[in-house]
Amino acid sequence: MTTALYLILSGILIGAGISIIWRDVRNKSRDSFILERDARGFADPEAEVTIARSADPELARRAPARTPPPLAPAFSAAPGSGVRARATPRDGAATPSAQSKPSGDNPLRQSARLALEQQWSALQPAIATAVARTNTLIAPARLLIGPAGEPAWSYKNRGYGVHRRLLMEGESVAWLRLELLAEGRLGVNVKAHRDDGAGLNASADMAAVGLDGERVGALLLDCLAPATAFAAHHAEISEVEASKQAWESVNGMIAAALSATNGALAQAGARLTELAPAAWENELRRYRMALSVEVNGDDVARMHIERLPHELEVAVGVREPQLAALGRRRRIPVDGMTIHALAELIASCAWPTIARFKETRRQA
Repeated sequence: MTTALYLILSGILIGAGISIIWRDVRNKSRDSFILERDARGFADPEAEVTIARSADPELARRAPARTPPPLAPAFSAAPGSGVRARATPRDGAATPSAQSKPSGDNPLRQSARLALEQQWSALQPAIATAVARTNTLIAPARLLIGPAGEPAWSYKNRGYGVHRRLLMEGESVAWLRLELLAEGRLGVNVKAHRDDGAGLNASADMAAVGLDGERVGALLLDCLAPATAFAAHHAEISEVEASKQAWESVNGMIAAALSATNGALAQAGARLTELAPAAWENELRRYRMALSVEVNGDDVARMHIERLPHELEVAVGVREPQLAALGRRRRIPVDGMTIHALAELIASCAWPTIARFKETRRQA
């Protein structure tokens, strides 16, 4: 019984303490407010300031009215105009309308650029003629200046012109920039795509006054000299390698055909002797093998076997002009060629000379 009384008394005391604390909290509460110095910090009249109010009507009546000082806009809009007022930015920042225009919008500079673009347009017929002529001259090196892109200003507006691709054997290896410079000169610049092609890089320029197709063409050739030299060397190496591979593809068959031919000619005392291994002939632009036609140990004629793109050519010539009719030149397609067919072709070219000198020896 005593324990129950203690519990009831404790509950009453706890309840009384909570009511006292709650009343004190309500009596000490205040409305949300904004200091006058804070209100002046809002420079934008469009910013909305919200002041929370207590839900207690009594506290609302007791709270003094606090009205922030009016904020003056930068300019006033006419009533009903629909134009919103703008506040003057803080920290002295200028509005976009008050900022200075970009240097590119300077009327004098704009006029100079327009004049340069018009001058570039006037040069187009001469440039087109020069590019066509240059492509004809560099074609043997398997170089080609590609079509022009859209004209545009270069970095820092140094000049106005176009980019073209420089093609080597159909592959783009560099950019060619042709532009009219602000100094009144026509410039050409070649820039390789890769670092290992830096040998192609070059630049040249000349006065733009009085330019024609011939002078622009000379400027292009001057700038393309390193690229032309490199392409010519590269093309020659590629051509030699291609011809060598083509010869090696039939070398074994040629050796077998010569062996078979010598076996047949031995009965007539004749023989075909290889003078040197097949080699690249720079004047002919292909691989060729030279042989001696011998009759009874005497060298009576020369035979050449050459590898053409799709054929083998066998030719026999004699030293004496009066025996020129004994010469022969025959070709056989590589595709489908057999050792037997090639041996017959070789023997048919060599036999007229062999027969002639055998008959001369008998008469002597």
